[in-house]
Amino acid sequence: MTTGAIQDAFVLLLVERGYEKVSMRDIAGVAGVGLGTLYLYFPGKDSIAAVTVRSWMRKQAAILAQAAEAPAPRTIEQTIRAMVAAHVHDLLGHAGEWRALLFVERRISSPESYREIYREFVGLFRDALVASSDWPAALDSRRTAFNAFAIIDAIVEQALLVQDVCPGTEELVRDVECAVAGYIRAAQEGAVISGRTAPSRQARAVVVSS
Repeated sequence: MTTGAIQDAFVLLLVERGYEKVSMRDIAGVAGVGLGTLYLYFPGKDSIAAVTVRSWMRKQAAILAQAAEAPAPRTIEQTIRAMVAAHVHDLLGHAGEWRALLFVERRISSPESYREIYREFVGLFRDALVASSDWPAALDSRRTAFNAFAIIDAIVEQALLVQDVCPGTEELVRDVECAVAGYIRAAQEGAVISGRTAPSRQARAVVVSS
């Protein structure tokens, strides 16, 4: 409970003042703990930032994991819609907090930490895509999932970090869906041209039943 209150206080102050103007004393005051107690939990502001960013990323991963689970069976298109909607709605639903945290994340995250959480997101997308009823078995699932999430991540993060006015949620959902669906469609067509595709689960089921 104490560490949660500290992280909540940090995010609140981060949005209000910016990272440079937030002090350990400020965080302790808003969190309702003594300064000495704060230092028992965290050696400094950077450590609070690192833990908070990681915590928010973990929560986002949990939201995507939930979106990947149900309902089933789903087509690739339905899977993309579910995953994109979950990701965009949560980030834009807390746009101010995510914008501030993403700027800080670029400052304090180690390469190892960044790669670890990014691989987790890619893994979630891979599992969801492969579980789709029409997933082509010969399509490289890891490469496809990595590129699909990279597209989603880039569009949403840059909408938060670069644009003066962030697009509406549904507008951004449609843009991201279009980009990801277009990439996967092109990847499937490329696999057909190179002769690497195999029938999807759905197609194999039809063959077997006939």
